Amino acid sequence: MKKFKFFIALDSETNARNVRIVKKLHPLVYGFKIGYRSFYNKSSSELISEIKKTRCKLFLDLKLHDIPNTVSNAVDSISKFNPDFLTIHISGGKDMINAAVSSLKKNKLKTKLLGVTLLTSLDTKDSFKIYKEKNTKRLVMKFSEIANKANIHGLICSGEDLNSLKRLKKLIKITPGVKMFARNDDQKRVTFAHNALQDGASFVVIGRELIESKKPLDLLKKYGEQHKNKNLWTK
Repeated sequence: MKKFKFFIALDSETNARNVRIVKKLHPLVYGFKIGYRSFYNKSSSELISEIKKTRCKLFLDLKLHDIPNTVSNAVDSISKFNPDFLTIHISGGKDMINAAVSSLKKNKLKTKLLGVTLLTSLDTKDSFKIYKEKNTKRLVMKFSEIANKANIHGLICSGEDLNSLKRLKKLIKITPGVKMFARNDDQKRVTFAHNALQDGASFVVIGRELIESKKPLDLLKKYGEQHKNKNLWTK
């Protein structure tokens, strides 16, 4: 069965509610993303178990960022969940990324390691303040080259960065901060899901727009009817 190339960001106030969302949406989506709020919340193991039951992909968005040995130990600890995808901050450097990759191999995991380039909540002003780089695309490319040389599996990047990253063909590209329909939130560098997938994203992440909806399944179906685009669907 074809599914939307969507990861649903499970960020509800309780994991009991997250489980309900998984049960509702799993027939139509590729996977579910678990971030800090849900991973460190009560019953995270039950939530992960529920996702595994659906055979959807498990994406742990933990953005690992520390000295290489600490990150390696963190991957060892996470290995019991056997996630399909796991995030790491590229800004931690090549040695840190290599340590994470080595730990995945040691634990015989097929987990895809995804490097976070620049958070979608950061814009040009933020980029200059933090990294002394006014051009966010140039900064993202620098991070992407580091990740590529470290044999990382993929990137987390905004929709506006996708075109400049097309030449890095072997890397999976997942775009967060996307929307199905127009809405206001705290993301600064955003795009629509269909545009991101058209521009080269392998998958996109949908969050509050769906999990805060009273009828998320109906919203997904409505979106699919409005955008009958082959890029939206898995094969």
